[in-house]
Amino acid sequence: MAERSLVDNDIALKVACYALCAEMVMAATIGGAPPALLGVARFVIRGRLARATNIADRQAASSEFEQLLQAVVAVEPDDEELAIAADIEAEALRRNLELDAGESQLIAILVNRHCDLLLTGDKRAIAAMSIVGPAEARGRVACLEQLIAEIVRRMGAAAVRAHVCGEPGVDKAITACFACSSPAAPSEDDALRALASYISHLARSAPGVLVDGNDLHAVAAAGRPP
Repeated sequence: MAERSLVDNDIALKVACYALCAEMVMAATIGGAPPALLGVARFVIRGRLARATNIADRQAASSEFEQLLQAVVAVEPDDEELAIAADIEAEALRRNLELDAGESQLIAILVNRHCDLLLTGDKRAIAAMSIVGPAEARGRVACLEQLIAEIVRRMGAAAVRAHVCGEPGVDKAITACFACSSPAAPSEDDALRALASYISHLARSAPGVLVDGNDLHAVAAAGRPP
């Protein structure tokens, strides 16, 4: 089955820390095809988990990530995609933009294989995509806040808050959206509004890149038949 959605290392790492891997997989499964990670991601993320100082329970996060690997597929860029990625990286470097090799390879795969969605937690890469990304990638990228908003719609803000606030050091923006420093939990509407504020700010700084409407479910529903 062809890849329909792609997930970068940052998203995979953070959902593992939040123990929300199963929810991410459900949100990013399109046309029955589970999301894909670069093959090298397993080694990169294992290393990041082993070295991280901002994760409260690294053992639990590592266990969650190993379970995630069983639910996703590994994808490797072919020669054409490596060439596309190299061109994107070179242009980003020329313009002094931050875009690493993994992100550029995912963009190349997204475009070359006509995938529906790329989930990335790298805001610098999203900003770079608005300048050097291929036109075909526009409107097919979603950020971490969009993913979390979709998971909130699926399981409720209170349940998601428990996961997020158990690992408050993983992502400052997500921690703030769920008011983890406050004993009073935000309402679901408040949490979604907070996430929408971050999404809107990113969309303004990287016009045309993000999925329109901030709804991953709509992307899955509109996906082409497998």
